[in-house]
Amino acid sequence: MNHVRAVARLGAVFALLTFRLGSVLAASLPVPVQPPASNAPAAPAASIPFEKLELGNGLTVILHSDRSLPLVAVNIWYHVGPANEPAHRSGFAHLFEHLMFEGSKHVGHEFDHVLESIGATNSNGTTSWDRTDYFETAPSENLELLLWLESDRMGFMVDTLTQDRLDVQRDVVKNERRQSYENAPYGPSSLALLNALFPEGHPYHGAVIGSMQDLSDASLADVVDFFRAYYAPSNATLCIAGDFDVAQAKALVTRYFRTLPDRARPEGKAFPYAPLSKPERLVVSEPVSLAQVSFGYRTPPAYSVDDPAVQVAMAVLGGGKATRLYQRLVVQTKLAADVSASVESNQLSSIASLSATVATGKSSATVERELDAVLAALTKTGPSKAELERAKRRILVGVASELELLNGPGGESGRAGLLQRFHQYTGDPGYLPKYLAQISNVSAADVSRVLKESLRPDARVVVLTQPRAENGAENGK
Repeated sequence: MNHVRAVARLGAVFALLTFRLGSVLAASLPVPVQPPASNAPAAPAASIPFEKLELGNGLTVILHSDRSLPLVAVNIWYHVGPANEPAHRSGFAHLFEHLMFEGSKHVGHEFDHVLESIGATNSNGTTSWDRTDYFETAPSENLELLLWLESDRMGFMVDTLTQDRLDVQRDVVKNERRQSYENAPYGPSSLALLNALFPEGHPYHGAVIGSMQDLSDASLADVVDFFRAYYAPSNATLCIAGDFDVAQAKALVTRYFRTLPDRARPEGKAFPYAPLSKPERLVVSEPVSLAQVSFGYRTPPAYSVDDPAVQVAMAVLGGGKATRLYQRLVVQTKLAADVSASVESNQLSSIASLSATVATGKSSATVERELDAVLAALTKTGPSKAELERAKRRILVGVASELELLNGPGGESGRAGLLQRFHQYTGDPGYLPKYLAQISNVSAADVSRVLKESLRPDARVVVLTQPRAENGAENGK
């Protein structure tokens, strides 16, 4: 969930590195690669040099120095999302994403204004199922200022929080929920799918943005308690990437973060992964012009053994005009106006989804049968060699594009975001070469197996979106 705010743009082009599959990265990302023995895409020889340390108060710090351009990125992750929220406090992690821009004791309400004054770019915050992050990129001479701003938010945000500010941001989040779900085309269907995948009692229930009731019930005391519990140095990881001297950066981090209170890191919720125990089928009526068929599945957690195979399977199914779903449902049968396939890799359970928007005059039931047929065929025989290579290449090129940036637009991308992501989910910020090798080593048999085990018809949610005229009459098939 992006918290989009107007921050001045430098307009700088982030052509920081050249990266080609099977070739050597720029000087900051060395290690030569041997030519592949076959035509299959080999994992590119990529790594992100870093140093990791921990302050006495528990703050983890990751440093990646690259002096090629005079830019520095700060990216801080708080290890809190819906996975950690107490009962009847859904949406608190996302609410805090907004509140953290509402001022702090020594900065006041000038956070964005200060960033604008130094020409900072890509300043934002995002919330996902397992973490909340804040990031900004600026000319490198401003590193000390960026660290001061973030340390003041970490240590002193609630000192200036008032009931009025809470009420304003609560209303902003409620409006964002309406725009994302209640009032968005296919939004109610998306929310229904998520809530069926993760019923009440599961930490992911209620979607990242939370329920209207829980947001309404949030008191100022509740918010302060949440901050004290989760916005502590021991529950955060700070990553600095770009043009800086490592010794100087360490001194600055120590100066601005060392004195913040040492509080015990909250224990995470133990919730073992399991596929959905039984199928569920929902029909959602919406004021849209075209029907839609969506399948949702729980799949293995992020960076677990089978997660790379699920990623490759989804890339075989959707994401381009050469993929199975597009070719079968859009090109050959003309049953669908568009199709999609994706997987969101998370800590407790990843989420795989397939969707087809029914073409005008076509039947939802026919589209659903065709989706099932495509899945069954891929499960039975696995992808062809060309399909497998194309899917892997698309994933590897996606990683390559992330390596060109210090901070990506969503907090999880760019080199700082990759270091944070790998640290969050594997405990090793340097996991990138292992991940690339895992993707490269996925076989056709692996794809077939994970489809059979995780994308089963008896372990999924099917949502049929039924078009409804504005006067309430059904107008779809």
